Amino acid sequence: MDRQNFEMLNLFINNDSLTLKELQLHFNVSRGTITKNIRAINEYLEGIAEIKVNQSRFYLVIDNYGAIAKLQTTFLKRDLDFNDPLKRQAAVLKHLLKHSTEYVILDDLAESLSVSRGTINNDIKTLRKRLEKYGAKIETKTNRGIRLVVKYDYVYAIVTRNIVGKYYDFELSLDNSADSRMMELIKETETNHSFVAMVKRNISIINWLKNYGIRIKDDIPHYHPLLAKSTTKGLRREIDNSMSSPLSNSEWEFISYPFSIKKNTNSDDGLIKSALENVTALMNIIFPAIKKKLDIELNFDRLLVELRYHLLFLINRSIFDVSTEEFISADMVNKYPVSSELAQLTISSLEKQLDINISDQELGYLTLYFQMALEEYMAYSASYQVALVEPISNSMKKFITEQLKELLDDDVQVDVLSSVDELEKSSKKYLLIFSNKYFSIHHGIQQAPIIRLNTVFNRGILRERLQISLVDEAVNRGICNFDVTRFSGKETYMESVGKLIEQEIVRGQLTEEFMQDWIRREKKSSSIFGDGVALPHVIDKSGINRILIKVGLFENAVVFDNQKIKIVFLVAIPYKLNADLSKVLAQVYDLIRSITTNKNIYSNLMKYDNTRGIVQLMEAI
Repeated sequence: MDRQNFEMLNLFINNDSLTLKELQLHFNVSRGTITKNIRAINEYLEGIAEIKVNQSRFYLVIDNYGAIAKLQTTFLKRDLDFNDPLKRQAAVLKHLLKHSTEYVILDDLAESLSVSRGTINNDIKTLRKRLEKYGAKIETKTNRGIRLVVKYDYVYAIVTRNIVGKYYDFELSLDNSADSRMMELIKETETNHSFVAMVKRNISIINWLKNYGIRIKDDIPHYHPLLAKSTTKGLRREIDNSMSSPLSNSEWEFISYPFSIKKNTNSDDGLIKSALENVTALMNIIFPAIKKKLDIELNFDRLLVELRYHLLFLINRSIFDVSTEEFISADMVNKYPVSSELAQLTISSLEKQLDINISDQELGYLTLYFQMALEEYMAYSASYQVALVEPISNSMKKFITEQLKELLDDDVQVDVLSSVDELEKSSKKYLLIFSNKYFSIHHGIQQAPIIRLNTVFNRGILRERLQISLVDEAVNRGICNFDVTRFSGKETYMESVGKLIEQEIVRGQLTEEFMQDWIRREKKSSSIFGDGVALPHVIDKSGINRILIKVGLFENAVVFDNQKIKIVFLVAIPYKLNADLSKVLAQVYDLIRSITTNKNIYSNLMKYDNTRGIVQLMEAI
C-alpha cells in the first residue's frame, strides 16, 4: 500500500461515508485515480476490511479491527531504507533534536543516512517549509553546520510528535504493573481509546526529549487547561515516578492537552468559565475587525454565545497542532460562500492575534456555525406573486400554494386569472405564471416564465425553475448582474478570469483592489467547485450594492490545480451585505449547483444569449 492509499484508508476510518466527488476534491486527483486507489486498497485489505458503495457513497466495513490497528501503527514506521524523502526529513529532524545544543555538520548527517550532501540539502529545504507553521526553523552557520531553533520550547514536543513520531517510536519502558496503573489513571479522566493512546504517546515523547537534554519550561501562550490539578494529581505523580526527574508545568500541559481539546465530563467549571471569558474578550476584538471587511448585520453577540465553546477547543487544538477527526469537504464549504468567507476571516484574525497556525480542517465546522447564524439573519419573509391562468379548483390552488411555500420558504400569493386578457391587464409582477394554455405575453407587460401546471407534481423540476426565476427576479430588480463571456483563445484559467475582472474594472463595476484580492485568494485556496466548474468569489469593495456574476465559458477545457475547467462563475460579493442581498446570494449559489448537476440547464448555459435573459435556462428542463 502506498502513502496516498494509506491516507485514503485513514479518511474512511474517520468518516461514515464519502462520495466520489468528496474524495476527488480532498486528494485533488481524477475520478479514475480514486476508483483505482479504492480497488488497490480492497485488494490489500482482503479478509480484513473492504470499501463498499451504496447509492454513490463509499464506506468502510471492517472485519478485523486488530489487523487495521496494527496496519495503522506499523505502516509509516516500516524500514524504507530512506527512499522516502519524508522519512529522511524525519531522520534529519530527529538528529537535530538529539543534538539540540550544538551544530550538526552536513557531511556527517549525509554519511549517517547514506545519502549525498545534495539530497540532504534538498531535504532540509523542504523541512524548513514544513517547520514554518510551528514557528521553528533550521539555522545555518558557516563552517559550523545547522541546528534547530524554536520560538517556544514546547514546539520541540510538537514537531517530535507530528514529524519524527510518524516514523519512529518513543517507547516508555515500564513494567506491566506500572503500565497498568498509568492506563487506569488516564481512564479515570478519559476512557476514549484514542485519547488514552495520545496521552501515553505524549508521555513517551517528553521522556525521550528529557533523555537528550530538552526540557519544556516556557509558558504555553493562550492555552487553556480545563482540568483541575486535583483531578489528575495521581496521574501526574505516577508519571513523575516513572521518569528521572519531575515534570515541569509546561511538560505536564503538553502531556495532558488531550483532556482539553474537546468537551470532558471532568472539566473544571471555574477553568472553563475563565477560558470562555478570555475567548469572549478575544472575539470582541476580532468580530468588529471582521465587520470592517464584510459589513453584515449579524447578531454577533448571540453568535458568540453559540460559538465560544467551539472556539475554545479550536484554539487549544491549534496550539498543539491537533487535527480534528471530522471531515467536511470543500464542496460542502463552497455551498455557503458568505459563511465560508466569515469563517476564513475569523481564522485569519485568530492566527494573527494568537500567533498560531490553524488547520484548514477547522474551516468546515466554523462555516456551519456562521451559516446557522446567517440563515436566521436571512429569515425575514419575502412575498412573491404567482399567477394561475385558467379556471382552476380551490383544492388545486391550495396544493400549488403549499408546494411553492415549502420550496421558497417564504410567503406566496397565488392569483387565479381566468384569461390571458385578465393577465395582461394586471399591474402585478409575477415570479411564475402557471398555465396549460399556449400564449405569449406582450413585451413590457409581463415577462415572467410560463410553466405548465403539471410541473407542480415534479418537485425537482419545479425547484430548478424556481431557482432560475428567483435569480431572474433579482436581476430585474437591479440587485443582481448576470452575463456570460466566451473564451475563444488559448488563455490559462488565471488569464481568463483576470480578463473577466478587467472588463468590469473598465465598466466601473469592480476596482483594482478586487483583482489583487482575487489573486491572493487563488494562491491561498482552490476555487475548484468540481465537475469542470470553478467558483472564485471575492469581497467587492466598490460600494455598489448588487451581486455580480460573471460567467466564463471555455471553448476547450483548461487545466488548473490539476483539474479540468470548462466553466467559471466569478462572483463579486458586496462589502455591505444586507439581508436581501444575502438571500439573493444564496439563491445564486443554488442556481449554480443546479447548472452543474442538470445536463439540460448546463447545455442551455453553453448556448447562452446575453440579449435574452436568465429565463432561457429553463428551456427543455
